[in-house]
Amino acid sequence: MSASKRRQARRLTIDIEKNLLAYAAAAGAVIFSTAPADAEIIYTPSNTPMTVAQANKGPALTQLDLTNHGAPDFTFLMSSTLGFHSTTFSATTTRRKFLLKVDPAVKGNQAVQGQPTVTASAIPAGVTIGPQEKFGEGGLYMRFKSSHIGGSRSSGSWQKVEYAYVGLKFLINGKVHYGWARIKFPFPNGVKLPSIYGYAYESTPNTPIVTGQTSGSADQTQKAAAPASLGTLAAGASAIDLRRSVGSASPAP
Repeated sequence: MSASKRRQARRLTIDIEKNLLAYAAAAGAVIFSTAPADAEIIYTPSNTPMTVAQANKGPALTQLDLTNHGAPDFTFLMSSTLGFHSTTFSATTTRRKFLLKVDPAVKGNQAVQGQPTVTASAIPAGVTIGPQEKFGEGGLYMRFKSSHIGGSRSSGSWQKVEYAYVGLKFLINGKVHYGWARIKFPFPNGVKLPSIYGYAYESTPNTPIVTGQTSGSADQTQKAAAPASLGTLAAGASAIDLRRSVGSASPAP
């Protein structure tokens, strides 16, 4: 074989190798890009009444197991106190206090916080829960009410809400997942007898989920997501009242 033919054959081999590498890279990119499509929303329908808090009997706890693996990821805490308040005329009036909060059951788990940061946001349907949200450390208050002879006061980020979603971030095998729990009250501004009205999470780590969505893939989640901002859901002055009040609303020992 002449030198020129050998050079042509070598050139052809190099070109084929380059093309094979390009095809392999393209195939790998296709596999990588389709991997998130395997993501799935795991939804659990429920209508679970929260444990009723008895006055001065300590907090009542209701556990939320998002993945149904037999251990709680979050705990909803209700407490109810009944006490007496002395007035300037030495008269005694009855005072009742009620609060509901969401606590992480595992270190690293968090809920989307409201404004101020002591509260949990009451999130409507169609909001994307993901890394763009602000998550609060520790327990976050959802509803607070104080009543006594002569008047009553309600406060908290869930004031006048019949149902809404708690946005959640939690860990599975050390990896971050996002989910939601729908909380329902018997009527707007009601404080007693709330229930967990279904919950869901995204099976793929670090993949957002849309509140209220019960099925679909990660791609469908993104397409269904509404450009809602939780900044408009700040608790405002009522939540400031909550911050001032929670210290005196602690469960009785």
